[in-house]
Amino acid sequence: MTAEECWREIPGHFPEVTLDAFVVMPNHVRGTIMVGAGHARRLPVIVGSFKAAVSKRVGIPVWQRNYYEHVVRGEEDLNRIRDYIDNNPFFWSVDKENPEYRP
Repeated sequence: MTAEECWREIPGHFPEVTLDAFVVMPNHVRGTIMVGAGHARRLPVIVGSFKAAVSKRVGIPVWQRNYYEHVVRGEEDLNRIRDYIDNNPFFWSVDKENPEYRP
C-alpha cells in the first residue's frame, strides 16, 4: 500500500522523527509522528513530503490542502489518540462519508 510504504520511509528522510500509531482508511489516513525537541516547526515539511511522495507514486494528487495536528500533552493523551487511531477502522461502517453507510 503506497501510503503505508511512504509513511514507513519518513524516518529515513527525517531522522528526528519516530513513527507511532498509523492507519489507512478509505478516504483518509491517521497517524502519530513524534518529532524530536527543537524540530516541531518541521512538521509541515514532514507532512508535505509524505503527501508529495504518495501523490508522486500514485501519479495524481490525492490529498486535501491541509491536515489536522494536535500537540500531545502527556501519556494519557497519547494513549487516547492511539486508541482512536487503532479503532478508526471499526467505525467506518457508520461513517457518513462511507458510500455504503445507511443510517
